[in-house]
Amino acid sequence: MPSTRRSLSRVLIALAFTFLPACRHHSSPVAPEEAAPTPAPPSPARALGCGLPSGGGSGEDCPQESPSYMAEVEQAIDLAIFEHPEMINTQRARGCANCYQVLDTHNFPEEVARNLEKRGYCTKYDGEELAVKSTNRFNDQYDILLSEGYIRRETTGAYRATCYPAWF
Repeated sequence: MPSTRRSLSRVLIALAFTFLPACRHHSSPVAPEEAAPTPAPPSPARALGCGLPSGGGSGEDCPQESPSYMAEVEQAIDLAIFEHPEMINTQRARGCANCYQVLDTHNFPEEVARNLEKRGYCTKYDGEELAVKSTNRFNDQYDILLSEGYIRRETTGAYRATCYPAWF
């Protein structure tokens, strides 16, 4: 047994010396490694919305004109339906083919507003109408829910008015 242990010890020592050179520093010149580029600091999280302060308008006597953000509001509604099917009953519609019944009338308009804010628009939902702006010169007002809890769209008169200057 003692000779087997000595043989095993010699093999282990030989193996150790075989791998040691890989761990030692070489005295021969080695090409310097290129320094890894310093990663750029993370960019600050982009704030939702347009970042504008209140426009200073009163929100009174707002004329009905041609809506400026109707296409964007429609896209935000479609995205909310796609991302949150639990809020919608697509088996029931009123007024148009995709004017679905809203099961969560509290959170659905808020989700539509968030979708617009993600695209750089400022919004304000007051429980009745959704105000949208990208400038303080004006804002549009949209009523995206019927009182019976169905989505109101462009085809059923969601646009309500334009306020000069923006009231929020």
